[in-house]
Amino acid sequence: MIEEAFLLYLVASLLRVVTGRRTVGLLLCPMPLVISRRPLERCKRLALQWLKRLPGCQTLTIVPFSVFPAFSSIASGWIYDFQLWDLTGEERDAVNTLRRERHPPECGVVTAIGTQSRRKGFDLFADTYTRSCDLRRRFQFIACGKVAPSVADYAAAFCEAGGVAVDRAVSDCELLGAYAASDAVWCLYPPTGDHASGILGRAAQLGIPVVVRYGSLAHRLCIVENILHVATTADRVAERLADPLPPRDDRRGRMMALRFARESEATLRAAFGLAG
Repeated sequence: MIEEAFLLYLVASLLRVVTGRRTVGLLLCPMPLVISRRPLERCKRLALQWLKRLPGCQTLTIVPFSVFPAFSSIASGWIYDFQLWDLTGEERDAVNTLRRERHPPECGVVTAIGTQSRRKGFDLFADTYTRSCDLRRRFQFIACGKVAPSVADYAAAFCEAGGVAVDRAVSDCELLGAYAASDAVWCLYPPTGDHASGILGRAAQLGIPVVVRYGSLAHRLCIVENILHVATTADRVAERLADPLPPRDDRRGRMMALRFARESEATLRAAFGLAG
C-alpha cells in the first residue's frame, strides 16, 4: 500500500529500475492525491506522474479509471478492490444458508457493518432512523460493530427508538450473519470516508444492495459496474428508502466477483511479468 510508505516506494522503485527489476505498488486511496491542493499531496502527485515514465514500474489503483478518469494521471493501470472479489465459496455458501434459515422478518433490514463512527456515517444512520416514524415501520436498522465514543449519544438515541446496536468487535462468523440478515447495507459515508470500502465490496459480491452517497466514488463505481444500490443525499435517506429496494441477487454478485477476479489477476500477472 503506497500510502503507508510513500518514500519507501519511490526509493525502492528507483533502485529496482537501476537493477532492471519490476516494481508494482497499489494505491488504495488515490482521490486525495488527484484532487488535493495541499503542497504535500501536490508533491506526491508530481512524483507519481514522473514515476509513470520509468520502465518496469507500475502504480495501480484499486478503482477502475472509468470510475474516475483523473486517476490515470498518476497511475499506469488499475485492478478491482480485492474486497470486491475475495469471498471464498465456503463463505458465500454460509451466508446463503443463513439467509435461507432466517425467520422471515416483518420488515426490511438495513445494516451498518464494522466500526460505527462519523467517518462511517453512523451519526446519519442513527439520526435518520430516530427521526423517521415511517422508516421505523418499514425497516429494522442494525449497527453491527464497536461504537466510537464520539457517537455514543447517537447510539443511545438510536437504541431508544428501536434500533439494534451490537456495540463490540464482531467475529468473522457474525459478520457473515450480518450480511445474511441484510436487505441493504449502509455505505453512505461522508466525503472524508469516500475511498475503498470492504463493506461495499462484500455486499456487492453477495448481490446485496448498498446505500451510497449520491455523487460519491462509491456511487460512481455502482453505476459503472452495475452494482445494486440506492443513491441518496443525507437529507433524503428516508424518502429514498420509502421506494422498494432492489432485490438481492446472489447469482449476479457471484458472476461479477468472478469477472473482477479474472481481470484483476490478469493485470497483476502482466505487471509482474508472469506468463498468462
